Amino acid sequence: MRFRHAGILALCLVCLLLSGCWDYVEIEALDFVLGLGVDQIDPEYVVVMEMAKTSGGGQQASVEPKVLATKGQSVSSAGRALSNPAGLRAIWSHAYVFLISEQVAQDGILPAVEYIVRSRNTRSTIWVFITRDCTAEEVFKSKPPMANSVSEHLNAVVLMQETISGFLPLQVWELHQELADEGVYATLPTVRLVHEQGELVPLVEGTAVLKDDKMIGWLDGHESDIFCLLKGILQRGHFVIDTRVEDKGRFPITYELVGNQLQAKPVFKDGEISMSLSLDMQFAVEEMGRAPLNFRDEKMASSVEAQLATAFQEWVEELFWKLQHELNADVLGFGRLFKRKEPEAWRRFGKDWDTNFRNLPVDVEVTCQVVVAGLSSEPINVRD
Repeated sequence: MRFRHAGILALCLVCLLLSGCWDYVEIEALDFVLGLGVDQIDPEYVVVMEMAKTSGGGQQASVEPKVLATKGQSVSSAGRALSNPAGLRAIWSHAYVFLISEQVAQDGILPAVEYIVRSRNTRSTIWVFITRDCTAEEVFKSKPPMANSVSEHLNAVVLMQETISGFLPLQVWELHQELADEGVYATLPTVRLVHEQGELVPLVEGTAVLKDDKMIGWLDGHESDIFCLLKGILQRGHFVIDTRVEDKGRFPITYELVGNQLQAKPVFKDGEISMSLSLDMQFAVEEMGRAPLNFRDEKMASSVEAQLATAFQEWVEELFWKLQHELNADVLGFGRLFKRKEPEAWRRFGKDWDTNFRNLPVDVEVTCQVVVAGLSSEPINVRD
């Protein structure tokens, strides 16, 4: 009996050693997609892909990006059709970015993004962009100075958003949520091309404002910084502000935003609605140039903080005016706050929220504090 059990165990071990994969594809037959783009929907979809062409092996291995474009009746059919000219099977699950051209965004992004929202072949963490004054194909064919591919470059820039600011990144799952939620309109970061030493380089800056799924306007880089503050996004942006130093004149001083806190409260009182916002920011002084500014002087420091608060108060009010009167798009999600915290007000005013948002009183209180003055709180003295 003992020998019988040993024989059965040996057969099981042999079966394990002889087992193999019943369904596999050699990696040499695959072509990894780094980025996707849609440049046209009507009359046919024009889909662009940036693919990674690998060569060599080990330490000699190299990756060269290749850009291919084709037409089809849908995003998925055009994508599958690209396997023909590539001669390899396209794998979409490693894609970093999805670009939508300005033309497609103006007509409506839903037909372009529906596939990547639904598909099991793409990640829900793909970063979505809208191209400005260029096409997705032109962006993919540009030359980032430090990255192997445009998709890797855009991914790296997005991951540094907290420090470089100027845009609000959005992944496809977040876009899906904002398109579906009541009381908020979606936004997407924009990509444009700039000339650097004779080459076209992709630059992520600014925000595309959507109403339903159609792009209706833009926010520039500075407006996008203020927009991020009002969305409660933690960031470390830089602002150069002309600052008056007592009676010695005005000086351009560079401040770094090192902290920001936002409190947004929807108010429903006496049958009327309004929004109350409190924005508290902390700054570090990066550069003073020739400014004779001494932060050990409490009066002088308080004057600087008051000037910062005044400047940001004006910028916030300018952005509110643009969102309410020029674009009439609640991208800040005030309606969503009313729906969540004041449901009775939302039932009354939510049916015609565009009109009510345009006329919504917004009370803003901005406070600023300089918490870091560098290695010295005093100006650099130069001998006479």
